[in-house]
Amino acid sequence: MKQRRTLALLTAACLAAFTFISCSKSDKKDDEPGTPKEEAGKIPGLGTAAGTPQGTALTLPAGITFSGDPIKGAVCDTSYEVGSGGLVEVCVAFVNNNTQDVTLTLPAGLIVISDNAEYQHGFLIQTSTVLLKAKKKTRVGVNFYCVNSSRLPSSGSVTYKIGPVSSSTLLGELCNLLKNKRTARSEYTDFDQYFMTANSIQTLIWSITDGDGLERTTLAETLGRIPNR
Repeated sequence: MKQRRTLALLTAACLAAFTFISCSKSDKKDDEPGTPKEEAGKIPGLGTAAGTPQGTALTLPAGITFSGDPIKGAVCDTSYEVGSGGLVEVCVAFVNNNTQDVTLTLPAGLIVISDNAEYQHGFLIQTSTVLLKAKKKTRVGVNFYCVNSSRLPSSGSVTYKIGPVSSSTLLGELCNLLKNKRTARSEYTDFDQYFMTANSIQTLIWSITDGDGLERTTLAETLGRIPNR
């Protein structure tokens, strides 16, 4: 079921990827005098741009560590899932060495990096939390959006590493616009509605990472179709 969902999302999002619309200079905040400019489609490590994704390292709470198990794509022996999207799904295990349960926060903008250059990196569009039981290893499936439209979706044969929290101002703006929207599968009783939301968000992300940028009217219309929390 999960594989069919992923492939369906990939097909629809790929079709939408060719509808990117550039925004005018007068409509882009990063063109204001004195403001560092970031160009859509030229963000290091994203889209087809060279380099590695930039940002700040994820800091785990005291007593929380990664288990050391390989982080693999779309393979997880648990029903515990967070995040949204469907093109980049990874299974990651955390260990809580504390004597009390800990809630781990995965921040919006977190990037997961594929170890295989033919496969997509992933982007967490909204802050997610994971409950880690005391003295236990917890495996969780984390759903990300794709930030390299020309690459393949996640695979169980591919390993990943947890990358930085993105410093991209354009992606950061999009995260802020979506922070009070319903994006997670658990927030929808109708899968078709969730599918349309995830597909819309994926298209917005690709317009930044692989396209010419967000067109403000189209952005407003898309945001208007995504339900508020």
